Amino acid sequence: MSRTLSRSPTNAHSPSAAQSTETATAPGRSDRRRRARRLARRVAWLLCAALVASLLVAGAPSVGAVPADGAPASDAPGIDRGATSAAIDADALGGAPAQANASFSREIYETTAGAPVEFTVLVEEETYLLVGGNRLSDSGASVGFTDVIRLDPGGESRMDVTLNTRVAGTGAEYVSASGDGEATSCSVSSCPGLSFNDENGDNFGGLSDLSTATGAGGLSRPLATERYRLAAVENATFTVTGDGVVSPAASAARSNVLVVESERYLGEEVDLFTTMPAESDESIESLGALRSDGLERSAVTKGDRLVIGFEAAGIWGALSHVANDGGGPVTAGGNASGEVLRDLLAEEEGIDLRIEHTNPGRNREPTRIDPSVLEDATVLFESPEEIEAASADPSAGRFYLVIDTSDDNAIGERLDPGEEYRVTFELAGERGERYRFADDPDGPFDAASVEDDSTPEQFPYFATDEAGVSVETTFSIQERYIEYDHHTDDGELFADGGEITGTTTLLPATELNAEFTYDGGDRPQLSESTVSIDDDGNFSADLGLSGAPPGDRVLFELRDDSGLRDSRTVIITADAADPHHLRLTNTTTNFTVTREESLSSLSTTIRNVGAVEDRRKLSLDVADGEIVEERYVTVGPDAPRNETFDGVDADLEPGTYPYTLAIDGDRINGTVIVEDDPAVTRIDSDGNGTSEASEPDGNGSVSDSNPGGEESTTDNGSDSAENSTSSATSDGPNNGTEPAETNATDGTESVDDAGSGNGSENNPPSQTPPTDEPTTFLPFGIGTRETLVGTVVVGAIHILGHWV
Repeated sequence: MSRTLSRSPTNAHSPSAAQSTETATAPGRSDRRRRARRLARRVAWLLCAALVASLLVAGAPSVGAVPADGAPASDAPGIDRGATSAAIDADALGGAPAQANASFSREIYETTAGAPVEFTVLVEEETYLLVGGNRLSDSGASVGFTDVIRLDPGGESRMDVTLNTRVAGTGAEYVSASGDGEATSCSVSSCPGLSFNDENGDNFGGLSDLSTATGAGGLSRPLATERYRLAAVENATFTVTGDGVVSPAASAARSNVLVVESERYLGEEVDLFTTMPAESDESIESLGALRSDGLERSAVTKGDRLVIGFEAAGIWGALSHVANDGGGPVTAGGNASGEVLRDLLAEEEGIDLRIEHTNPGRNREPTRIDPSVLEDATVLFESPEEIEAASADPSAGRFYLVIDTSDDNAIGERLDPGEEYRVTFELAGERGERYRFADDPDGPFDAASVEDDSTPEQFPYFATDEAGVSVETTFSIQERYIEYDHHTDDGELFADGGEITGTTTLLPATELNAEFTYDGGDRPQLSESTVSIDDDGNFSADLGLSGAPPGDRVLFELRDDSGLRDSRTVIITADAADPHHLRLTNTTTNFTVTREESLSSLSTTIRNVGAVEDRRKLSLDVADGEIVEERYVTVGPDAPRNETFDGVDADLEPGTYPYTLAIDGDRINGTVIVEDDPAVTRIDSDGNGTSEASEPDGNGSVSDSNPGGEESTTDNGSDSAENSTSSATSDGPNNGTEPAETNATDGTESVDDAGSGNGSENNPPSQTPPTDEPTTFLPFGIGTRETLVGTVVVGAIHILGHWV
């Protein structure tokens, strides 16, 4: 898929006035020693050429493909690249390889559009490298990019040259060389002696005159996906044909740069992890070192470092230019200040990185980490993983942003515990739009949108039918703390199976040591252990003590390289999850009580089966909430406590009722029988009285007490049944006799019905129990005991901040 990129006006980048001297001939060399060395080198070249010719006869590879890096020429990549590449034939290469004092390590150097390309060339003297200006064999059209690069090998013959495809043609230097060598673009800096002639030998002038005279000049910005010829010659004179093809006037060594499109511009996933805080004197680490001390989780502990990684194509030419000021590429394994990423986001069109606060809360502005504060971060560069790199692309494919979340820098002081953030990396673009330079650009990144708000931002290498792409991830900031699992309200810790346990937000790589001191035995004991933290944040520390019985106390101190971080008391217990459980023992399960009397017959003993004193609520529930009593009791491990209920009255109707006694999850069920009070007579609504209990008096008659304390007798002196009313006698029609009792059946009842003998001493009246009382127990667990396992949850104890 071809991409349309804007071209500069023919006069957009005119060379400086110094180029007027380009037609001057190169100065001669007068030093005889230098002449001798040069002659010796030429003899060596001729011998090499003869050797190569003999190899060619035997089917060996050509000179132009002799690898400078030792790789066989047959390993050089082919040129069949699909739709994005053009075939190369003999016409495109200008015939057989020329015999020149230069050679390339490959026939083709392939890179991705927008990225640097690195090629190796062997030269002995100052050499001129023609870039582009060739004709494509598949279309016959000439390549509309022409430039000449001056190569100075210095003290070495091998030159590793980098050409930045993003910056080429923008007026900024886009070539560099490693080692002692020097590479310079003649379109940026003047090259004395550079000359262009037509086919008749007439001189056009220098490179600045080439475009006006022949139409062959004019540099594409940035370098488009195409094949560009490389031709190395020592003679600085070039010939321009009528159709704009530029060729060296002398024999040349040839190769090609193939710029291809990227199959994917962004990796599908964002790499995110958190790692240990940086030491004050620590140098910038490698990614492997950061990952070995880190953990892949999005919850970042305040003070630790956050690492976010992105993979992208088409950005590395711009990033290399920003990082190295026109120098070499950004390679894997390197690192830089966050200023590099800050400057890239500020200068390059269509690249955006956003870190946005997503839970600001009510009436609070969300925090945004804008690029201006990224200078406090560190950028690491690594090789690509998801996006396949081109064969001659030396640049890194991934970059990692390392952020210190402490308050010691501009980014960290904006990050508070509890906050959540979304990170988005985007290559912006709109369908139907393309990247455009400003009319009068002042640098390689001046796009038209900088001066015109109506022009949308566009990533330079998107085609008009492509839209923007983005990837995102999230992270949150959490407190820095240690929380112990088992403890008292006062903060004392319980040992669980000979160790203390808990959870922490510290990373597993954190080095913590626990020291335990025990003075309760025959002699003091001191032990040390390493605090082990797993990936889930659980930690443990072994006491390492022997002979310490439950209930004894041990001094615990937590230390790191900086000193003491925490100090507490540890209580030895067999079960840290249940260190002070209270149990009910010796409890009355069934008892009888007279109505309105206290429940003094009910008692229980509370025993502490744990290791420390505890205070819990004791509750009594009778008849499903009819009587409720609650009180708090404090019980020590060796001090059982007896509890009674003398102050609780049985204010219930006679009958059998269930009750429950409970404390700290332990529960006992029982029954209580409530009986009538024999000293009480009930009075119904008609004024008649019925005794709650009947007892024979000393004369053998039934004597019932009444509320008035009076006793009713008949006219003949015989004892009669006691009336429940205060007026036991009446002048009614009974002629002074006791009126018969009324019952619910027939309204009358003879006193004699209660028994025979006329109330004589030998024949007392019978006593009939109340007919409304149940004669059997209710069907629930009477006398059974249920024990519930309780768990002590006192709350959370945190070491807030960095340490407390």
